[in-house]
Amino acid sequence: MSEVTTVRRNVLTIVVMATAVAMLGWGFSSSRQSAPVAAMKPHGGAALGAAVPAQGPILTTDRSGDVTAIDADSGKVLHKAQSGVLSPTGNLIYAQQGRTVTVTKRVAGRPFARVRAPRDMELEVASTSGRLLAFATPPTNSGSEWRPDGRSRSRITVVGTGERSRTRTYDLKGNFVVEAFSTDDRQLFLLEYLPAKNPWHYELRRLELAGGKIRPIARDKQNAPGEMNGTGRLALSAPSGQELYTLYTQQGFNYTHVDPQNAKPSEVYAFVHLLNLGGAWTHCVDLPAPFGTGSATAHAMAVSDDGTRLFVADPSSGGLAVIEPQAKRVLKSVTTDLRSLRAGVSADVSVNGDLYLTGKDRVLVFDGETLQLQRSMRPGSGLSGIATSADGSKLYLGKANRILEVDAGTGQRLRTISIPGARGLSVLP
Repeated sequence: MSEVTTVRRNVLTIVVMATAVAMLGWGFSSSRQSAPVAAMKPHGGAALGAAVPAQGPILTTDRSGDVTAIDADSGKVLHKAQSGVLSPTGNLIYAQQGRTVTVTKRVAGRPFARVRAPRDMELEVASTSGRLLAFATPPTNSGSEWRPDGRSRSRITVVGTGERSRTRTYDLKGNFVVEAFSTDDRQLFLLEYLPAKNPWHYELRRLELAGGKIRPIARDKQNAPGEMNGTGRLALSAPSGQELYTLYTQQGFNYTHVDPQNAKPSEVYAFVHLLNLGGAWTHCVDLPAPFGTGSATAHAMAVSDDGTRLFVADPSSGGLAVIEPQAKRVLKSVTTDLRSLRAGVSADVSVNGDLYLTGKDRVLVFDGETLQLQRSMRPGSGLSGIATSADGSKLYLGKANRILEVDAGTGQRLRTISIPGARGLSVLP
């Protein structure tokens, strides 16, 4: 997934619709959404015999933050949502307009629920169960995409989506930014930026929703520095919704996760921060050089459908790595020539486990295990965003106000889908 579509959580927030879990003191109703089953290639082998789902609607986002669902067969727009917040499977789209949040099924394209939003607040994240929404005060122009405004207090409101649900506002002392809900709906993970009025680093916190208390992450539950500093945040959810992966780049040697006595001042690392939303534990997976030595904004991440492989690419330095999240380790890291992609790189993983990278006018295809380049294609210029079809035979590529459908094997253009009025366009994985 590209940096453009994940920096701002109110543009694209990754949540999961799963079986709801009861929450102390809150009367929320439950909802269920089943994830599609995709046939995955066992490592180095042929595709398994699992059923491949029918091609769902293509999702796009544009520079305005609008999310559009497009029927893959007819090319017709099913639904358009302003500042859409999506489930990771794309089944539901939350769209806020003023004080109304409309919930729409991606396939049907028809709203089926509405939630009242707090005044002067923006939707940030939805819970794993889909029963809770977190809103926060929007930033002013004094902050940046990487760090928030300086402030001494933060207001966060949690709203339930059920008919008899409660709304609760938390007035917190400090500079907090919403990260994600815990999977049991009891906690909200936050980033606390320090110092509050002139932030330059941050720590992970958890807000107990029932009591309103701010708690640290227990030391025995984190393999990460207490204070984190870095640029180029890029977040991606695991398909199961159990973990959130965040990429940090340009770390000094004192931020590596080794004994400082063994760290060389000339070494600069990047790392992926794993936050387990069920167990409230964290782990940092260091990425070796050349990660962290190039541009902070020229990265992409993608995760396989079964959640066993997490890919990180940095065209500015040539770094390409695959991580096994369950083992919390880098499986393989290589340095390769990715300069043809330039800064606007996007990534997706095909149903057979291959990694697709796109940017500028190229699509590069890498073997998901060896990270060896398999082929290079040039289906058009100005490419932005990439999604592979359910059966892996086609690619959907964003281009100015339209989508290119191309053959995944040859790069041959099969069809062009026009999206009039889009202010730039990027296809979402």
